[in-house]
Amino acid sequence: MVSVKQWLDRYRLVVILRGDTAEHVPDRAAVLYSSGVRLLEVALTTPGAVGALADVRRELPPDAKVGAGSVRVPADVDTAADAGADFLVTPTVRPDVLARADERGLPVLAGALTPTEIDQAWRLGAAAVKVFPVSAVGGVDYVRAVRAPLPDVPLVPTGGVRCADVAEYLAAGAVAVAVATSLLGDALAGGDVDALAARAEGFVTAAAGFARH
Repeated sequence: MVSVKQWLDRYRLVVILRGDTAEHVPDRAAVLYSSGVRLLEVALTTPGAVGALADVRRELPPDAKVGAGSVRVPADVDTAADAGADFLVTPTVRPDVLARADERGLPVLAGALTPTEIDQAWRLGAAAVKVFPVSAVGGVDYVRAVRAPLPDVPLVPTGGVRCADVAEYLAAGAVAVAVATSLLGDALAGGDVDALAARAEGFVTAAAGFARH
């Protein structure tokens, strides 16, 4: 069985689908897949996210991995699992959420910021740690500094990551990056699909230079 760490190692890019409505999530996910994106996160804070997540999982091929984001309580774990999520993403470190995810057999990218939080998430069984909000605390320099004492923890910088930053984060030791607004733009509000595809291809190309096959 391929682990989420192996998915991250191979594709190096997670795209977060979060908006005011989930109306366009399934079709935009299809555009992202066609542009080379293989790891997608549907944020549960988006109204209608659960149904959209189920639709995306059903409609995309098996090599796409579809996660549920903004998972904050154990009930969210069950909701995501029942909708077919392949992995979970949390904004914080919650032992009860990680324990429930383990019971349901779902890997977790746990959200953390400080070295203490990052280490705690890792010791509680997170498959990788989402460093959020990374751009607000130093960006690439912060990731590099955290990697020094915690070299065994797979880090996924999130929050304000731009296409031009991707190579720097990966060179600093991040296993992958997660992006939202900088790639999605206004796509979930009905924006230009061709522009979305072009942005996605740019991010995929930036990440591919560090992909392992």
